[in-house]
Amino acid sequence: MKWYSIGAFTFPSTWGALVAAFIITGIFIWLHYGKNSGEWFGNSVFWFIITWKFSVILFDFSGFIQQPLTALYFNGGYKGFWLGVTVALVYIYFKGARQQLISSWLLVVLVYEGASEFLADSSSILSAVNVLVGFFLFYLLLYKGKERIWLSIFIGMQLLVNFLQGSIASAESMAYIAITIAVLGISSLRRDSNE
Repeated sequence: MKWYSIGAFTFPSTWGALVAAFIITGIFIWLHYGKNSGEWFGNSVFWFIITWKFSVILFDFSGFIQQPLTALYFNGGYKGFWLGVTVALVYIYFKGARQQLISSWLLVVLVYEGASEFLADSSSILSAVNVLVGFFLFYLLLYKGKERIWLSIFIGMQLLVNFLQGSIASAESMAYIAITIAVLGISSLRRDSNE
């Protein structure tokens, strides 16, 4: 993992990739679905980041009591990440736009993968093909319908690439699987309750 610095702030390349994914997806929602459509996405990103960042208070309360500024410098780690994901998914269940949900998740993963490869300086032919095929599947998802099928194919492709790179059991792969299942489930539940 590569680290970057902006002034006194140092962060891993994965954070930069995640921020890029959130910003580009937010802009896409705003441009493609309309100016007022992206509120649910921005709010779910906000709740994810706030929960993950300040979950250090929950998971290391004694350390926080001794040094309250740790909440500014540290995050809840792996447990905090999953707590943030859970909070964001609950928010999305109640406030998310079902018709934008699958395309938004696919774009977050796609931009994250591309930005992650770029920021980590680890680009390869496999990564380039992965991103190109991903954008093709994203196009099909937007204009040909059958979102669930294209998302499933895309995530399967991501997992295959992770397997070929020897990182199938990584936190990234587990997040892809869990969040994709949740997104598909929320999309189904929201559709059923709206019909």
